[in-house]
Amino acid sequence: MKFNPISIWFQLKSIFSYDWDYPLFLYALPLPLLIFAFKRILNRNNQARLVMSFSKPLVQQKFIRLLSFLPETLQGICLFFVILTLASPYKKIAHAAIKKEGIEMALAIDISASMRTRDVSPSRLSIAKKLAIAFVKQRKSDRISLIAFAGAPYLASPLTPDSSYLIQALKRFETGLIHEEGTALGDALGMSINQIRAEKNPKKIAILLSDGNNTAGNLDPITSAELAKSFGIKVYTIAVGSLKPSLDPVDESTLRSIAQTSNGKFFRATDERTLTQIFQSIDQLEKNRTLKIRWEEHKDLKGIFLPIAFLFFCLSLLLKISTITNILED
Repeated sequence: MKFNPISIWFQLKSIFSYDWDYPLFLYALPLPLLIFAFKRILNRNNQARLVMSFSKPLVQQKFIRLLSFLPETLQGICLFFVILTLASPYKKIAHAAIKKEGIEMALAIDISASMRTRDVSPSRLSIAKKLAIAFVKQRKSDRISLIAFAGAPYLASPLTPDSSYLIQALKRFETGLIHEEGTALGDALGMSINQIRAEKNPKKIAILLSDGNNTAGNLDPITSAELAKSFGIKVYTIAVGSLKPSLDPVDESTLRSIAQTSNGKFFRATDERTLTQIFQSIDQLEKNRTLKIRWEEHKDLKGIFLPIAFLFFCLSLLLKISTITNILED
């Protein structure tokens, strides 16, 4: 490593930019100079003198005279760095990071027999699964719980940010997976609420996708919606099915009431294109928050000055026990 005086100067200069835990110690920095001056005055007054005459004047070499100050200089530098260490210097390092904060979401999808209806090609359930998978892929910062329901709700996945796991769970959604027949909208919403209600995140939503025919379950859908509202959970309801006459017509009224009661929003999906637009709308309405996090690191610098102080102490001690000191004093 090359000796670079410019680099050392800038390092010493940076001392003035440090912060100190115990800044009062810095008032003692002139102490080495005061001790040096006091010792010089004391030694000059108490020094024994012998008057001798020489034929020629005895001239002391300037270099030797300068070297005579070396022991006290080393001790003074050692004390200087000890004082700096006692003042506990530290350097403030500012940090900043961008963090995306997701939302807590429960996604409940109807897999009852009526979802096999082909008024939406290839079927209501197939389109719902396909676009739900695409939606989950976009929401990488969110934690999502997945519920399948027919005559009873089934927890396919608890809250998780693992989109791969959620996608695999969605692919397994088929009619007949739940033995209880019918459509239990109230129970499905109740299970969705239970998954996210205790979370500290203030942004909590539930998405209820069905053809709207509430024919089973123990919990009234409107009661569930009121419960969601009390927990600050908005419910987005999506009715899937064509506007054409069908043996399994879509019941919009229940889904509309659920959304209205919970301060959410109702959507009607009549084909793949409109369902795609609905998921895009929800994605826009429930954007992730971007947080800029700032924090400050205090880097302790005592470890820099203490070894330097020890080094100068060792040098002064080495000089003290060697014969050099006697030569310099002579």
